[in-house]
This record gives sequence, structure tokens and C-alpha cells, in this order.
Amino acid sequence: MSDIAGSTLYALREQGVPVLPYYDELLQHACRQCSPLFGQRVYADIYHEAAADPQWLAISLITNAEREGDGATRLWSLAACTPDADQAGQIRQHAIDESHHSRAYIQLLDMAFPGAVDEKLHAELLSLSPGYSRQQAPQATPGSAFAHAITLDDLIQMNIAEIRTRVHHLLQRPILLQFCPAYSRPQLARILDRLLYDETRHIAYTARLIEGFCGSGEAAEARKLLLERMDDFDAITRQELELRVFE
Repeated sequence: MSDIAGSTLYALREQGVPVLPYYDELLQHACRQCSPLFGQRVYADIYHEAAADPQWLAISLITNAEREGDGATRLWSLAACTPDADQAGQIRQHAIDESHHSRAYIQLLDMAFPGAVDEKLHAELLSLSPGYSRQQAPQATPGSAFAHAITLDDLIQMNIAEIRTRVHHLLQRPILLQFCPAYSRPQLARILDRLLYDETRHIAYTARLIEGFCGSGEAAEARKLLLERMDDFDAITRQELELRVFE
């Protein structure tokens, strides 16, 4: 997993995403200049050490559910305020996906650690998802910092975040399957497969939109921003690693 650019681009090709000349080169350049910590062996080793504790792993699933729900509301505001209909539609779908993912993490909790939470807490955990669906029109949350049209910087940060989340899925999968009772493993594996597919799809659509910005004359700005944001994510990851947080 140390070759983040290579593994990411391979995953995109597997989903049928064609070569994106600007994006592919920008990602490779950024990863050469700033090898992401979340792709290094030390990161995986610390994750595996932390996840060996079932209580830590269960809490991390709850944390993931919370983050996905929060991410969905941010994306909903972005979708509501983005005037380009095609872009807004893709962001809206991303919000719906993350809303579903929030509940999927609670399903994983139920399967891997049956009975870990009581009924009252379980209901509260399910409410972490805003419950968005295709029947709803996006509306911006009043006062949200994300109530604005999508920018190149937004897309680059989203893209890196989705790449890091994909790494987390790959680290998490074998450990969850190990803890999960045998009778639930097939269903748990299917949920994990869907989550990984969706995260790769989110990398793909943000990559395509970044490619579009580059083709419209913003390639130099994208190159600069991708390197800056990769550095930013690396600094955040180092801080989180000290706290044994993997979001």
C-alpha cells in the first residue's frame, strides 16, 4: 500500500475509469513529493495494533458512522449551492452514499460485535445518519461553512480524504472478518465490498471533476493545491496517529 498513487489509479482502472492525463500525473507527482503517511507500513502496523482491541474497534465503527453522517450533511449543502447541475448531481449522490454508509457502519458493529450496544443507544447511533434519499432535494444547512458552490480546493480535499478512507477499508476488512461470528461473515463481507466500491467511485468522480478544472486552465493551480493539501493531510494524520484515531 506504500504506492498510494499506483494503487489508487489501478483501482480506478478496475472500475472502468479511463486514464485522466492531468489528474493521474498530478496525483503521482504529489505522492512522490509527499509520500502519504497513511500509505506507509508504520501506519498499517499501528492500526493493526490498535484494532486488536475489540473495544477500540467497536468504538472506531461508531466514530466512522458519526463522520459519515457529518460528511453527508456537508455534501448536501455543497450540492444545494452548486449551480452546475451535473456537478451538483454527483455531489448529491455522494451525500446520499455517505448517509447510507453511516448506517452501514452500525450494521458492521451489530455483526462483528452482536449485543455490544443496548436498544436505546442503537437507535441513537442510527440517527447519526441524516437519512438522505433520491426523493429529496438538497438544502443548505443555515450558517454552514459548506453552503457554497463547489471549488477546485474542495474537490482536491475530498479526493484525498476518499483515498485515505479507501486505505482504512483495506486495513479494517481482515480484522473485522476475524472478530465477526462465522454465521455473519458473508453478509459483513458484502457490506465491506459495497463500501470499498463506493469509496473508489467517489475518488473517481472527484478525479473527473478535477480533470475538468485542469482542462479549463487550472492545471497549475491544481498541481499546487494537491501538493499543499497532501501535506496538510499528512500533518493531520500524524496528529491523529498519536491519539490512535483513524477516520
